[in-house]
Amino acid sequence: MEIQSNIGVVMLLVLLAGAVAVLAWTDHKSLWRVLKAFASLTLQMIVVGGGAWVVYHYNSIWISVLWLVGMMALAAGWCMMEGRLKQRNMMLPVAGAVVGSTMLTGGLLMWCLSSRAMVPVVGVLLYYLTTAVVQMMQTYASSLRHTTAHRAYLTANGATRLETLMPSVKRALRASVMAQIKQMAQPLVVAMPTLFCGMLLGGAQPLGAVAVTLLLMAAAFVASVVATLLFLTLAERFSSLGK
Repeated sequence: MEIQSNIGVVMLLVLLAGAVAVLAWTDHKSLWRVLKAFASLTLQMIVVGGGAWVVYHYNSIWISVLWLVGMMALAAGWCMMEGRLKQRNMMLPVAGAVVGSTMLTGGLLMWCLSSRAMVPVVGVLLYYLTTAVVQMMQTYASSLRHTTAHRAYLTANGATRLETLMPSVKRALRASVMAQIKQMAQPLVVAMPTLFCGMLLGGAQPLGAVAVTLLLMAAAFVASVVATLLFLTLAERFSSLGK
């Protein structure tokens, strides 16, 4: 899709300048935040756009794999930062959760769709996944902090470690699933501006766009559950979380 009218672009930029002027007149602090957000968005889109151009231009499996690995690494780092997990021993559980669930569900999506759809589809999948993983990690860590005495009481009465952790595991899984339910319950707000509208702008048929969107939401739900199970398993084995 190409820009058809330069006059329309100029008018939009003029309106943008007017909106910025209004904000500068009424709230300097908010203006600074908006400018920082625009600068961050521009930088991120340049990086992502450059990466997507390389993937599409060269159309090589190795370049596509390299792009996928980079996206998964960024997603894992984002989960660590947003989840406020500072322990180094949490890097493996987070990375394992993101990589394992993305490879499983993303691979199945690529099996169903064209390989050229990997960039947008996996990108949207990682967005949904990171949101669920962050919610899950925060809920699990908070539950462990608030149930220390209760877990000690259960252990003293002969409960196994799994039995003492099960309430926190259920809360973590519920938080992960609820993050996906909120997105699925608001398709006009969440799903349409991401993949669905992008496919329509790219010339896809509406029914085909609907089918791909439904497949993506199903994959995102599966990915959130798989990521939760992987994270909890790896966290129990390789980290000190909850001990």
